[in-house]
Amino acid sequence: MKNNIKTYLAIALAMLFVVSCKKNENEAVGTVSPVVGIGFVKALHNGDDINLVKEKLMNATQIAGIVISDKNSGNFDPNEFVLQNTNKGTTAGLVIKLNDANTSINYGDSVKVEIENCVLTRENGVLKVRGSSLNLAKVTKVSSNNVLKPTVLTPTQLFSQFYTRESTLIQINNVTIPDLVGGEVFGGEYRLSENLSISLFLNTSANANFAQNFVPMVASFIGIPTYYNATSNYYNTARLLFKMPNENAVFNQTGSVYLNFPEDFELAPASAKSQFLMPAINNKVAFKTGTWKLYQAVIGDRVNLDKFNPLGKQAIRLQEQLAEAAYLEMDFDLPKGASQLTFSYAAATPQSGTAVASSFKLEYSQDGGITWLQAGETLTSDAVLAKEASFALNIRGAVRFRINKLGLGPNGAVVKNGLLNIDDFKVYQNVD
Repeated sequence: MKNNIKTYLAIALAMLFVVSCKKNENEAVGTVSPVVGIGFVKALHNGDDINLVKEKLMNATQIAGIVISDKNSGNFDPNEFVLQNTNKGTTAGLVIKLNDANTSINYGDSVKVEIENCVLTRENGVLKVRGSSLNLAKVTKVSSNNVLKPTVLTPTQLFSQFYTRESTLIQINNVTIPDLVGGEVFGGEYRLSENLSISLFLNTSANANFAQNFVPMVASFIGIPTYYNATSNYYNTARLLFKMPNENAVFNQTGSVYLNFPEDFELAPASAKSQFLMPAINNKVAFKTGTWKLYQAVIGDRVNLDKFNPLGKQAIRLQEQLAEAAYLEMDFDLPKGASQLTFSYAAATPQSGTAVASSFKLEYSQDGGITWLQAGETLTSDAVLAKEASFALNIRGAVRFRINKLGLGPNGAVVKNGLLNIDDFKVYQNVD
């Protein structure tokens, strides 16, 4: 009996050993990923160059992500591209510097890059991966035309988070670019905030294929935050730049003001158009923006009677109580259409009596002044204090404008047809 019990125990132990061995054979064997996150790589940099050996990369040899720079735009070094990925909810980006030209890696491509034995360094403030053997052959394209979703920030947020947002895709909405005179093009640098304490600049290379496009006064932008230090590699003394990947990265635009606008009607003396009708000069006067037709209008310079810019001395005064229209009309075209137009207006006071309201409308022509269309609603100058009229427009191609003061006839109990002042006429280009 004892022998039988021993036999049973021996068999049970043998079966347990077999089951245990089979369980071990089926257990998953852990493998090391060949890809490491960009955020992990960036965190290795402490100010000195870092040799990217496997031991420092958790035995990985590659980084992977989506390309957020556009080689076709000309706004980036032709040997570089910017790579971004998101890991555990955190987005990070790096500049990849090749030893040869980037001829095949495009905006929106998903790629893997062999970085083993490369160097993590800062050049002119920008964090980059470079290496003597890092060339285009070390980049493997996984897919193309991936949808890129930028992180939306305000200029203030981007300024305060710039270090962590470096080399990632950012969108800033409805930004006003201050200090634009009109006619500026993208090539160069422009402050991206009216707050002077925020030193953040839109930067565009002179080689960019959109460098000669006009800069909008207000717009939304998609771009890549990057540092630039002309004298050292330190980022903490570098300029903070924002580079658009391509010309499609600007939208919701209000164009910059045309060169020499706003027209303040100060260039010509009041004597140049002192009568409401002057056939000898065809009622035309040259101002800083070009020649204007003043039909049934004069250059008004009467202190306290004409309502002009407080910094100026003149405005245009259109005649009262006419049965025909009076015009302040451009005798020239603006080539880039119009996205917005503003001017100041008020009821001028006659030499005797009190100011009386009048009605007028803004009109535009795209055939050299042959035919005219109304823009917006008819306005009434119902106050002696100047107001600003503002028109949102979307006119493309050559255009000219005029103020059409309605000829309603003599003033009466119902009809109001007094003197009208117009000043500070400002037109914004259409860059949409």
